[in-house]
Amino acid sequence: MSRVRNSVEETAAPSSLDADPEHAAQNHFTQQILDSLPLGLHVVDRAYRVRAWNRTRESGMQGVQRDDALGRSIFEVLRRQPEDVLKREFDMVFRTGEILRFDIESVAGGDARVYRVSKIPMRDEDGVVTHVITIGEDVTDAIRAQEEAAQARKLAAVGTLAAGAMHEINNPLATIGACAETLAMQLADAKMPDELRASFAELCDIIDHEVHRSKRILNGLLDFSRPTGATRSPSELRDIVEQTLRLLKYHPTFKSMTVDVDIATDATLVVRADRDQLVQVLMALMLNAMDAMDHQGTIGLRAFRSPVRGEEVVIEVIDQGTGISTTVRQRLFEPFYTTKPPGRGTGLGLSICYGIVADHGGRIEVDSALGKGSTFRVILPLAEPAT
Repeated sequence: MSRVRNSVEETAAPSSLDADPEHAAQNHFTQQILDSLPLGLHVVDRAYRVRAWNRTRESGMQGVQRDDALGRSIFEVLRRQPEDVLKREFDMVFRTGEILRFDIESVAGGDARVYRVSKIPMRDEDGVVTHVITIGEDVTDAIRAQEEAAQARKLAAVGTLAAGAMHEINNPLATIGACAETLAMQLADAKMPDELRASFAELCDIIDHEVHRSKRILNGLLDFSRPTGATRSPSELRDIVEQTLRLLKYHPTFKSMTVDVDIATDATLVVRADRDQLVQVLMALMLNAMDAMDHQGTIGLRAFRSPVRGEEVVIEVIDQGTGISTTVRQRLFEPFYTTKPPGRGTGLGLSICYGIVADHGGRIEVDSALGKGSTFRVILPLAEPAT
């Protein structure tokens, strides 16, 4: 640790030891190690002066060049962070000699990213804390992977529960429905008083409506618990998008919406899919976008080959609504979770979409910020074009 400490301090303040070729080479090598780390790293002393600043810390929207940071007060360099909060963090590490770790969320680049910050005490030969090393690591992808794994486990459990309960619940529902139908037939009896007939008719309609709603909920739960791979075939994504838009054209509340469609033409976008299920997913996402925009405005619909993974295709549904908070975003795909008023949704739509896409070997991602709208991104593996 003392060797690293000396090298770090000498980066900021060259000494006569730099004349020693061996020492200079070691100092250069240590700096190369720091610069090669895929982590942002900086070091401050007890006067809160920056004594080291690696290359990774120079990049990004909040990056600062090393020459502009070394020797300056950390509070002057990191102006976007409250000075009292920064000072309290450093003081805690200097005082306790313990590592401080926490996660922060940043939207500086337009996309919400999560960074895990570690503040590590650096001691001299006598064990006295002389500096604090701060490391920032982008853990967004790791956290998303953990959330997706947890979500998959939840959906698997719900699917198993639904499959087991379907038979037991459907039987009494069928009995209730049959009884309601029989009662409705009795309403034709001329001996029944008109006032009583009207009351019975309303009650029968309510029973029938609730029976069918319960069945729809159960069928929705089973949509992501049933194996459906046998019905898949190579399908042009453009055809799936066009079919979705044709159906939405006749939707009573979607007619006031405008859709800005942008489908890449530089490559054939073919996925192995159950066409009806993917249409179901796109319709659900488009209708959710409509609700987020209060039934007015323009929804963006884009499809293109992934610039990161060429073997994947990306479909984006972009709304200009009020955005989704972090808390809500973490629960979006949970069965029965909904932010809509009572009676306007079962909270199963996105859960079913998640299950369908996962069953196709894909995933759904969400980017959103309050006041800036949301982007729902469906990512699917490409297939060979149909012949």
